[in-house]
Amino acid sequence: MKLSLAESKKQGSYFMLHPEIKEKIKVIANENHLSQANAISLMVDAYFESRDEEHALLKQMIDSLLDEKLAFMKEKMNRIQVASNVIDRDTKIILEFLNHYYLVNKFQNLITTEEYKTNGMEQAEQLIQKRIHKQRKKKLDYERQKEMKQQHNTESPE
Repeated sequence: MKLSLAESKKQGSYFMLHPEIKEKIKVIANENHLSQANAISLMVDAYFESRDEEHALLKQMIDSLLDEKLAFMKEKMNRIQVASNVIDRDTKIILEFLNHYYLVNKFQNLITTEEYKTNGMEQAEQLIQKRIHKQRKKKLDYERQKEMKQQHNTESPE
């Protein structure tokens, strides 16, 4: 009797199994028209295949959850980037105007605000501080209203 290549590589093993497991192996072997040894091989292969599929499914679930959560952050980062670009542009324009002003008036030295602060500069700083305070207050009020709406929605499920 000539053995095929696959059968010649097989090695014998002896396992102690519960009677229920032995019955299950017989059922699988009969249903698939296999020997009990091949039925066990089939089950082991199926186990590893399903394990790989579960791993892929878990990875896909994690990816979709991360995408969902990061979408909010991506939107916020885009807003920050747009604001940053506007600020950068405006700053560059101001620098060009200041350079022109310095050149036209033929200033020799630069007097910093540490050396001398004009009334106009002090007024500008106060104005900016007021605007920042007003924006912070508006943001806090908005967040407070948003939180109250969320609490109201969770307290009274209509």
